[in-house]
Amino acid sequence: MKEQNAERMLVSLLKEVCAARRIRLTSFSDDWVFCLQREGRTAYVVGFDFGVNNATAKMIAKDKSATSDLLRFHDVPRVEHRLFHSPELAGYVPLEGSWRPMLDYFMASGRHLVCKPNEGTGGRLVLRARTPLELEAAVHRILRGSRSVCLSPFELIGDEYRVAVLNGVVQFAYRKQRPALIGDGVSSVRRLLLARLDDQSDFSGAAQRLAELGEMRLDFELVPRLGERVELNWRHNLGQGAEPELLNEESPELREVAALALRGAAALGIDLASVDVVDAGGTLKILEINSGIMMESLVRSLPDGRALARRFYDRIVCAALFLDAAS
Repeated sequence: MKEQNAERMLVSLLKEVCAARRIRLTSFSDDWVFCLQREGRTAYVVGFDFGVNNATAKMIAKDKSATSDLLRFHDVPRVEHRLFHSPELAGYVPLEGSWRPMLDYFMASGRHLVCKPNEGTGGRLVLRARTPLELEAAVHRILRGSRSVCLSPFELIGDEYRVAVLNGVVQFAYRKQRPALIGDGVSSVRRLLLARLDDQSDFSGAAQRLAELGEMRLDFELVPRLGERVELNWRHNLGQGAEPELLNEESPELREVAALALRGAAALGIDLASVDVVDAGGTLKILEINSGIMMESLVRSLPDGRALARRFYDRIVCAALFLDAAS
């Protein structure tokens, strides 16, 4: 069942923050739009976007292709996102169309692409293409609900990190651990999967994630070694079963990951963002930069996730209203 606006964790936390800060909070559009007022100052929240970023930076961050192009221009390592428009945007499509350039890009990228909407979140409609037929099917599926599609060369990603940035300062960072089976040296992949499904309290959610196993091309009769990981999803999205692991000051990768995230945010001129950084074959690259601060899955996945989200939203609200967060 789809979550109602009033049930979003953001709504609950925003009410708490505003009450504690003596901020007048007025709701519009069934809790999708909020007006925040204090001491003659006004700020707005729309969906998961706060009035901290300028309009240009927010628009760039929501455009995966533009983000990729600008990061390249500023010599920031990134995963390439190549833009192709729907034929409905005839004024922006070459006379030869997009299919031949897509196929050329597919071949030049080792016949393995990731396809996604140019504007989208949560890993929805992020698809792999390893044959021309898969590419055609993925593009058609995406363009049914989107005006443009982005293609990226598929990269073997070891780890993916999300870094929360506010006004040039990293607020927190975490590693996204993809869902996986752990071998016991005796059970097959099939048996491990069935046991995992039995342990799920949210059967419908687990079944939905397992429905995408075909993309992994698993050998269900394989018996993994003791302790061996068998990945169940190539995506790292928390909403698709990944688990967050917070990085602390002692985490060896934190410094490099945080530094790259700050470089990316500075390149786009964005003040509030969550930056996704990936380790692709030992090289850190920026995958995406998001202006909307969505923490629903993080709150549900961490024991102290709610407190973490509340602190971050409190700092964001203070920044939007030019308040001293320490007071």
